[in-house]
Amino acid sequence: MPLTDEAIRRAMPAAKPVRMFDGGGLYIEISPAGGKLWRFKYRFGGKEKRLALGAYPAVPLEGCRDAVTGEWIPGAREKREEARRLLANGVDPAERRKARKAESRAHASHAAAGSLPGETAWASRVPGRKAQRELREEVLYETAARWFNNHGYHGTSLSDLAKELGITKAALYNYVSSKRELLYNIHVRSLQAARAAQDSAATESTGLGRVRKMIFNYVAAITESPTVTFILLEDGALAPEQAEEVLAARRALDHEFRSWVAEGIRDKSILPCDPQLVSLLVTGSMAWVTKWYDPKGPWTGEQVAEAMSVLYARMLGSAPIGPLPASVGMIVPEGGLWMPPPVRPVGAGSRSRRPDRP
Repeated sequence: MPLTDEAIRRAMPAAKPVRMFDGGGLYIEISPAGGKLWRFKYRFGGKEKRLALGAYPAVPLEGCRDAVTGEWIPGAREKREEARRLLANGVDPAERRKARKAESRAHASHAAAGSLPGETAWASRVPGRKAQRELREEVLYETAARWFNNHGYHGTSLSDLAKELGITKAALYNYVSSKRELLYNIHVRSLQAARAAQDSAATESTGLGRVRKMIFNYVAAITESPTVTFILLEDGALAPEQAEEVLAARRALDHEFRSWVAEGIRDKSILPCDPQLVSLLVTGSMAWVTKWYDPKGPWTGEQVAEAMSVLYARMLGSAPIGPLPASVGMIVPEGGLWMPPPVRPVGAGSRSRRPDRP
């Protein structure tokens, strides 16, 4: 049901972020420190994205006039509708914001220099050079990651990438010095996402909780960004020192993950099993997600992440977990905390009943 100011004011922080949903993609996230931040979740170009809308109560639920100045203060719902109008017109609200920020910085720079140019339609709508370069780099890495995954490092050439991007091979050298550097940077991005996923999960109180949260975090990351992807290390693809750096980082992540499984066995949240086998199964299944996940399909990345984390929790956990819904698309993501309803015990003389769907 829609949020109210009273519900937001009364909401208390917890050990991990809490989300309260208003509808239409709008929700407020309460941090463990007590901050209350508005977010708008949406899809654009087949990707799931989020837009920060400001902090509560500086940004109220509904728009209102300032009691002192009389100026109108846009509310979170008003900002949500503005973002939805942009989406309806084929405009990504996050990119529009970036473009406006770039314009404001350029405007301030000219003003400080005493040479403020007249406003033009071009200057007011086209991103600045830095923003344009960042966009081009993102497209380059997305394209390269897809080619490396589908054709392998040795089956991909800079000419292939340049042809798909619609630029010359020489132009690519404005962004990377070699195909090897491009591959190395994608490995680094993937490792950074994996490290962030595990660091966020490390605060969970049980071994199973850490394992489950890590799975959710990483799957959500790789389904949201095409450049955050697991790529196999091929012989000769990276320089020896680069390959060793990537392998050492992966070994460290794997060692930590196995220790969580072992801790789960000790705290009895996980049934006795081989931590190495669990790590191999989880790593392999997450690496394969980029092969089959379609951002234009019926499932969001967070729904897939929730479903995978629950499946592993059911396989490893010592406590019984109810059945998943018939479709992953029925899951309402809760940041790695979603669980299907528990199976109701059958009492004497009573009839068994299937758990309600969420």
